[in-house]
Amino acid sequence: MDTIHLLSDQEMQKFIRDGYVSVKVDLPSSFHDALYEKTEKMFSSVGNPGNNLLPRLPEMQQVFSDPAVHGAMISILGPDYYLHPHRHCHENTPDSGEQGMHKDSLHNSRFAVDDNHRHHHTRWAMAFYYPQDSLVEIGPTAIWPRSQYFNTQPPLERSDELALVGEAGTVAIVNYDVFHRKMLNQSEKTRYMMKFLFTRMSEPTYPSWNYQGTEWQESDDVQEQTWQYIWNWHLGHRNGSGQHATSETVSELTNLIGSDQEAVGIEAAYKLGRLGQQGLEPLIDATTGGDPVACRNAIYGFSQMGQEVVPSLIELLSHDQVDVRVRAADTLGDLGLQAKSSLSALFDKMSDQDDKVRHHAAEAMGTIAPDDDTAVEPLTKALTDEVDLVRRNAALSLARIGRHATQAVPALTLALKDSNHFVRAFSVHALERNGTPEATATLLEHLRTVRWCPSH
Repeated sequence: MDTIHLLSDQEMQKFIRDGYVSVKVDLPSSFHDALYEKTEKMFSSVGNPGNNLLPRLPEMQQVFSDPAVHGAMISILGPDYYLHPHRHCHENTPDSGEQGMHKDSLHNSRFAVDDNHRHHHTRWAMAFYYPQDSLVEIGPTAIWPRSQYFNTQPPLERSDELALVGEAGTVAIVNYDVFHRKMLNQSEKTRYMMKFLFTRMSEPTYPSWNYQGTEWQESDDVQEQTWQYIWNWHLGHRNGSGQHATSETVSELTNLIGSDQEAVGIEAAYKLGRLGQQGLEPLIDATTGGDPVACRNAIYGFSQMGQEVVPSLIELLSHDQVDVRVRAADTLGDLGLQAKSSLSALFDKMSDQDDKVRHHAAEAMGTIAPDDDTAVEPLTKALTDEVDLVRRNAALSLARIGRHATQAVPALTLALKDSNHFVRAFSVHALERNGTPEATATLLEHLRTVRWCPSH
């Protein structure tokens, strides 16, 4: 393979701040022309293939194997990132109209686990590939830069949106949580955009881009705290307390965490998290107090606080309110490697009566303990859970654990016949990453019997 083109410090900071970065693949124009024609024929004969896009257009793999795309994905999601089985070709015909700004559905499109909360840590990204020149007239995808950190649409004007234009072969790498829309196609030509989903498999412990020691370029933007925190997370830094504040400051931040100005509330939560024990009680109160906005923002403060919040979150796992238990499990997973002391408590939650608690606990184990076999037994049992999302998250976590999940190989083999296609896909990846002779033999046998024709 050609030399991988990792992102620079400046490009990485742009992605963290603005939520996107564009690259150009090194493939001839004839490649894109042929792919466009093949896509047109596919739509006219069988329609949109959905997740079967890659089997229908196998040459698409060359786009994602390109050194520029591969390097950008390594930079953003780490060297062992995963090409998620969710793919989709977006057709924009001249008469199809335009969309309103939106985020993709967490439950139905992201297929992660996270149907109640969006996180700021970069664990998911999308790649938008254009097989034709995409100027504004043909209706490209538009985004609201910097909107990935908000749960609600920011108060922006249409003039603030950015059209992701480019020549054929342009690939925009976009944070999953960016607000985006299909623009109006004012041309006479159909526009196609291939959207593929990617996920991080390992927590960052070092900068995975072409890091040259650049400091974060600060600004006076209200989101500055958030951006700098995410930059440090990508560098592999772990957070914790270190600041001190007066009681008046704590009180002021506590009042702001539920602000109807979302940026203000989020920044207040981050600042409370940086106060360590001083900020802990207000964040816990926000989590259990019933204010949905303050509750939603509290997780960002917990993430900033780091390891010292883990004991309190373990206690919340036993709360009598289901939503609190869900949020505690979700937050521990978001803390990742810093929350390893919570594993035993999360194991217990795999028998919780509420399936949301179980599926968040299943996901959390994969980010908390990917480097040993500690969580393999409860995740193996979860592969037979009655709820699809629990099984799905268990398989994804076992994939993250990879070579340490040898004990789960027999159960993963059975999961290859699961009724849910994402459970099957994640199980394949888990066996691949395990890499033992038994896992490899299982995959070869699966390959012999897998459906070869995507249309029948």
